[in-house]
Amino acid sequence: MEELEAINDTYIGDSMGGDRFIWPITKNDFYTMKFGGDRPSLLLYVAFTCWHIWKARCNLLFNQRPINPTQVLRAITNSAGAFGAAVRERHPQPTPILSVAGRSTKWFPLTMLYTKINVNASWSELTRSVFVGIMLWDAEGSFVAAIRYDIRALCVGAAEALALLKGCELGLSLGLQMVVVEFDSQESISSLSDSLGNSRWEAYPSLLKAKRLRETFQDCRWSWIPRSANIVADALASHICA
Repeated sequence: MEELEAINDTYIGDSMGGDRFIWPITKNDFYTMKFGGDRPSLLLYVAFTCWHIWKARCNLLFNQRPINPTQVLRAITNSAGAFGAAVRERHPQPTPILSVAGRSTKWFPLTMLYTKINVNASWSELTRSVFVGIMLWDAEGSFVAAIRYDIRALCVGAAEALALLKGCELGLSLGLQMVVVEFDSQESISSLSDSLGNSRWEAYPSLLKAKRLRETFQDCRWSWIPRSANIVADALASHICA
């Protein structure tokens, strides 16, 4: 309830004074975000602030999902920043980001509103251990975040499904709204894109959870990519890194 009160007590400064966004959390602490941009940019932030606070309240009321002020703030910043960048730069140019075996693998840009989530998994038949590697990139190919998980799975298919699920969960925890989840497992991506009925039974539970999480995003897309374009997440997931 303390976080709900923090949302309810949100104060946006008077337009005639210094623009401020103040978010009380405790009696001895608060968040302050000062704004020094032009009026269109200010209105943009106000619009996304109202939208995300309203969305957080609805999630609390209808889905019983606790309000996380830090996540809401991050979502506001991501949405406003991405929208502003899209307006300024409507036609980004593809940029090479890596080279594999002498062949250049290029970054294919999305619209500026999206974040790419690259996932991969390595599985040990002996120990049933799984290492999941996840890399996040913005629409210009710049690094956003990375994480590595050590979990267990019955088979390769289950490990790959867990990688997709962990990628979606990470995107949500960062407050992302529009994502493209990329993986070099054609079987897993096809199951999510077409029908879960075609998936292996060991992978089905994680794929079902990932598909349900998709509805939590404003937009979430699945995309198959060749292994050569997923080499960073592959290296992160490798057992050699253990």
